[in-house]
Amino acid sequence: MQRYLAQRLLLMVPTLLILTTAVFALVRLVPGDPVAILLSEQAFSTKWDQDQLRRELGLDRSLPAQYVTAMGRLARGDLGVSLYTRDAIGPAIGRRFKISAEIAVLAMIASVMLSIPVGVLAAVRANTPTDYLFRSVSIIGLSVPSFFMGTAILVYGSIWLNWIPPVRYIPFTRDPLGNLGQFALPALIIGVHLAAIQMRMMRAVLLEVLRQDYMRTAYAKGLGFRSIIGRHALRNSLLPVITITGLQFGALLGGTVISESLFNLPGLGLMMVEAVRQRDYPVIQAVNLVFAGIVIVTNLVVDLSYAFVDPRIRYR
Repeated sequence: MQRYLAQRLLLMVPTLLILTTAVFALVRLVPGDPVAILLSEQAFSTKWDQDQLRRELGLDRSLPAQYVTAMGRLARGDLGVSLYTRDAIGPAIGRRFKISAEIAVLAMIASVMLSIPVGVLAAVRANTPTDYLFRSVSIIGLSVPSFFMGTAILVYGSIWLNWIPPVRYIPFTRDPLGNLGQFALPALIIGVHLAAIQMRMMRAVLLEVLRQDYMRTAYAKGLGFRSIIGRHALRNSLLPVITITGLQFGALLGGTVISESLFNLPGLGLMMVEAVRQRDYPVIQAVNLVFAGIVIVTNLVVDLSYAFVDPRIRYR
């Protein structure tokens, strides 16, 4: 296990290096000059003003020189400074990451609580009206995008119930109930879409497990139905579900842009959108690096969790 973990951790370094290099090059291919965007807020600016600001931001140097500077900062653990706000990027990402992480955790809890029981019930009652109902609902959950569901709830909620989401973010430390109430609806909307995928996987894998010979042996030995499902079938069905759940969670931490925009939640996704709009190169690079690190670490945790779920799996 330790050797496998060390190998995976070492592979993270070249992976993040390649990604950072690709992002550094690609963001500079996007049309738009960050200096022009910064000075557009002023009523009047001259060519001298643009050249002066470009020198202050270090954008007058060649791309290789800018790349070496950026990599040197990353090697020291410094994510750089925003071109737009001139603030350190690391603390800003830390503040916003808490918001995105809370959405992701709540959405994942909601999806697992919905998908596992429903998937098990659909598999146990396969090809019955209950199964058909759950499968139909899951198809609807897959077909309806989260942004459409969120927009519909906001529009019809404001028309019928005279309700709109809070305009400002409510920190958990200041008002725990208000914070959870603000996050409950976006987390549930995302969770329903994720649960549809997990439920269908849970049903398919559990049906396959229930057809195995050792399950027939368990029935023949007189074991109770709940014991067979809970202790044998369900545990042997979890590996594919864990894989999907882990991938969803890793993508979810950086993929809540629309939900954050709809419900006024200043998370990492909204930070990325703002940085792209402002051509804030250091912020784009730093946020992408964080997203990549999250996905890599999540995949590693999912792989390691296999050994705890299935004792037959050993890493060397």
